Amino acid sequence: MEQKELNRQIPWWTWLAPICIQLMARFTGPFVFIQPGFYLVYLPYLVGSVFVLWWGPRVVLGVGVASLIGSFSGTHLDHLGIILLAAAEMLKVYLGWWFWKYLNIYRRNLKKVSRLFYCWALVFVIPNFIGSYILMAVLTLGGIFSENKFLRDYLQMSLADTLMTLVLSFPIFMFFSEWMTQKGWTLWRKSPFS
Repeated sequence: MEQKELNRQIPWWTWLAPICIQLMARFTGPFVFIQPGFYLVYLPYLVGSVFVLWWGPRVVLGVGVASLIGSFSGTHLDHLGIILLAAAEMLKVYLGWWFWKYLNIYRRNLKKVSRLFYCWALVFVIPNFIGSYILMAVLTLGGIFSENKFLRDYLQMSLADTLMTLVLSFPIFMFFSEWMTQKGWTLWRKSPFS
């Protein structure tokens, strides 16, 4: 972002809030648990994908910390698998930020449906499919999923997360971005929805 578009007065708590929120989201995930390593609604990704657009890459740190802590306490992966799992989850969220920033989506007026769809596809869907592939590979190599059902499980995970971004993440982003920007709680001075 250019200097004039960057809000340098972002509150200090935006460094701590992502870690706390990600930890809460990580440990509420088992309430919508389907099988080991697979959740119907995976809250750390759904929440992180929105917060990274408001607060930037600092949210990726929260996703990583929550993933490491949650994985050490709740998966059957070895230490390398847990680190790779955390890296894949961080990548999913970071790619959304990368597309948002480097394709200048934050500069666009997102009031038009075509631009909204463009934003959703690039910031939520594509990063999700890339990150889910890596996540599924780590979980499959770790023995949590069967190799002969890799494609089915990958599509199931990717499509479930994509649907949840359409139902939860994107509406939260649309409806609260203006308010968050007015409060000075986003990295950008002007909301893409104003």
